[in-house]
Amino acid sequence: MKKIILITTLLLTTFSVQADILSIGTHARIAKQANMPKRGISMQSVRKHYGKARRIYRSKGKAHRKAPRITRWEYAKFTVYFERKHVLHTVVHLR
Repeated sequence: MKKIILITTLLLTTFSVQADILSIGTHARIAKQANMPKRGISMQSVRKHYGKARRIYRSKGKAHRKAPRITRWEYAKFTVYFERKHVLHTVVHLR
């Protein structure tokens, strides 16, 4: 009987999930208001609309289907991450 209680307790604690909610307040508002590239836009469109990036970083190593090339373009107010030739993420700089 003790083994059953122990196993049940372990299973219940293993499957219980907790999530922390991070309240970022003004940071979320800044990100929503920022004029920045949206996911899925091509590199060509980003360059046309936002101009030349300050710095460009390309991923190292060999790119292939399961591990595509990731490129990062740094602008003054945000950084754009590309997977192959399309925007994956844009991160706003809060300096």
